[in-house]
Amino acid sequence: MSDISSTDSLPASGIKLSLLSSIDGLNTQLIRCDIVFGMPSQDCRGTGICKLTSDMDLPPNLKKECRHTVAFASQSRDTTDKISLLFFRELLCVDLFRRQFRNGIFDMPEPCLLSRNTADALGLKSQILLPGKYAIQTQGNCFRVDIRCE
Repeated sequence: MSDISSTDSLPASGIKLSLLSSIDGLNTQLIRCDIVFGMPSQDCRGTGICKLTSDMDLPPNLKKECRHTVAFASQSRDTTDKISLLFFRELLCVDLFRRQFRNGIFDMPEPCLLSRNTADALGLKSQILLPGKYAIQTQGNCFRVDIRCE
């Protein structure tokens, strides 16, 4: 998977067209999302995903901050109760990388609610991303986290 690059871009995404063919286990449709890290009960501080919005809900937030990043979401090919999130290493600030992607585990202590539009676009039955400790898979220059949905 080392051929994944972000140099040739899709409109407004910066992601190479070969991405879809390079990542195993994803549906062919990827949705660009803005991820805010943290816990909803802690005003988006800490670990996990506090908010996930897609371009279908709001215009993309292009402001660079260390509490959020751009990711790409897809429903897993083999199930409708799991979402795959792709995070690109070059889009993560160092603090975010150390806090959220260390030791190969993505810790999500609280659930995260998706909008109905985003859940429908991904073909998910539920709008809730479940808490848990999820394995981080490194594929080229991106991290993939598969998160269960209720």
